[in-house]
Amino acid sequence: MELVADEHGEAAPRLNDVDFTPAMARAHHQSLIREVVRMLCAGVIHGDLSEFNILLGADGPVIIDLPQAVDAAGNNHAPRMLQRDVGNLRSYFGRFAPELLNTDYGREIWALFEAGKLAPDTALTGHFKRIEKEVDLDGVMQEIEDARFEDAARRLRRQDVT
Repeated sequence: MELVADEHGEAAPRLNDVDFTPAMARAHHQSLIREVVRMLCAGVIHGDLSEFNILLGADGPVIIDLPQAVDAAGNNHAPRMLQRDVGNLRSYFGRFAPELLNTDYGREIWALFEAGKLAPDTALTGHFKRIEKEVDLDGVMQEIEDARFEDAARRLRRQDVT
């Protein structure tokens, strides 16, 4: 562990303790979104990212408090956690640059990740358009019925063995 210092060599403040101009807020927001993407490309989601877990060091924001980070592929809550992390950034920096409140980087990033199209240098728009289509309810019900049938067959096989 090392000290994260500000431009004066003092302990870096948490983002929560700093006020920004709109331009600075946009720049730091963009920088942190890039870090979120880099982490996700490495398979990691912070899980508790907010203005309280980011220090403003001499070279820019530094993400801290990573012990609760989760494996993006191995956690059923990963999409929600990523969206919460990115939403926290949007809400915080949106106080200084209100146009950020209209962005949806979280769902955009996750959709690209799920599709295998996310890379550290992927161009992001901050917009996400949900594709709405009808649910194949008959297909879903058939899958459930098939799973029940397989489970019943497996139970019968176990009874034959014992």
